[in-house]
Amino acid sequence: MIVAICDDESIFRNNLKLILIEYKQKMRLHLDIVEFCNGNDLLNSNLTFDIVFLDYQMPGDNGLNVAKSLRLRHNICSIIFITSYPEFMIEAFSVNTFRFLIKPLDKGKLISAIDDYIKEKKMFSPITVNTYDGQRVINSEDIIYLEGDGKYCNIRTTNGFYHSSKTLSSVFKLLPTHCFFRTHKSYVVNLYCISLISNNCITLNNNEKVKISHNNISRFKRAYSTFIYHFKARN
Repeated sequence: MIVAICDDESIFRNNLKLILIEYKQKMRLHLDIVEFCNGNDLLNSNLTFDIVFLDYQMPGDNGLNVAKSLRLRHNICSIIFITSYPEFMIEAFSVNTFRFLIKPLDKGKLISAIDDYIKEKKMFSPITVNTYDGQRVINSEDIIYLEGDGKYCNIRTTNGFYHSSKTLSSVFKLLPTHCFFRTHKSYVVNLYCISLISNNCITLNNNEKVKISHNNISRFKRAYSTFIYHFKARN
């Protein structure tokens, strides 16, 4: 995911960037951040952005005009306006604005906006693992569960079964945290793939079952409830 921050205030850009870096580390997402101090530099970029944080009031063209130029180029990025002038919001709907954030920036509302973006786009990062056939790139969206096998890890996907020379813990660290949970010392599950939960096991949408350890039941149920509310229920 490539994110642009377009704002003429360097301190604001840096603060926003630090929050995004903290978020990507916590969620284990691939996220590149590019900064611009004005709209012209943004429009002259050859990069294709997934999200653009766009200040409304900047020297030269204001943020709304920059957004209109992006849309005229059929750019489908999600635009999040950052503004001290909430009265312009109605006009900004013409450029299919994803969110508005009011200055000074509220960290909680920013995180909520990114959560909603991930929920809508179902953001998954591909991972690279060593298998018997050599290195293989696997889309984490396709992973149903991981199973520990001693010092190795079995990866069950929608397309097949892979045996990795990495440990379960090592593969788990590569996966986005918003939808993968370690239910047992030997299992990690994709929360999108759960069809039934009992006290000691989970049934997945391929009808396989994985264990939940007794010590993890309460923590898992809290995590799954949070996942349902923030990511799955509103899909």
